[in-house]
Amino acid sequence: MLTNIKSICIRSCIIITFAKINYQQNKPTKRVMAIQYDFYRNPNSGGTNKERYHARVVSSGKISTEQLANEINQECSLTPADIKAVLISLSDKLAKHLSEGRKVYLEGIGHFQVNLRCREEVRTINASRSESIEFKSISYRADNELKKQLKKQKVRRSRNKKHSQPMTEEEIDQILTDYFSANAVLTRQKFQFLCSQVQTTANRILKRLVEYGKLKNIASPHHPVYIPDNGNYSRFRRM
Repeated sequence: MLTNIKSICIRSCIIITFAKINYQQNKPTKRVMAIQYDFYRNPNSGGTNKERYHARVVSSGKISTEQLANEINQECSLTPADIKAVLISLSDKLAKHLSEGRKVYLEGIGHFQVNLRCREEVRTINASRSESIEFKSISYRADNELKKQLKKQKVRRSRNKKHSQPMTEEEIDQILTDYFSANAVLTRQKFQFLCSQVQTTANRILKRLVEYGKLKNIASPHHPVYIPDNGNYSRFRRM
């Protein structure tokens, strides 16, 4: 098994090396695109009513592994299948070394490291067991060279507005009362459509409605499904 792993690594290194050589020799002229942004209002904090705004990137889409492979294929002699195989192997090796407690640095990309968390409150380090510690997330820190490239990137304000529609609590309650008069459950995507909210704002409002006891999540935290709670949003409440 170790021999097979070494063989894969050697082949991957050879493929990457030749791809890099071919890319440098046939590097095309790139069309410079601009990062699109728009201004979003900051949530009120500290009881102040003053409006403040921050700039945020307006996403122009998501790039898949297949699309990356096809784009790289246009700039080197590797086939899309070869490129996808290297990317998959890279992902496997990244997971392997991270699972063994190592930090992984990819030149030109950045640093990767595993973060942990405690399942319960730790009051003394001597009483805690390894079973109470679990995986939390993977932290990523961009390589300086990558950040230098992006610092030179042009930006322009987006013409495509993706802001949430400002709504009062009363308006949201009315929309949900009408919705639940004909539907049993509510998803985040449906709430976004009903109230004209972007995903982050919809999640924040739904979380608040759960905390207020108006909605209840009957599914998982990552794929929530909501129903009315404590008699809220009943069609009989308006009579």
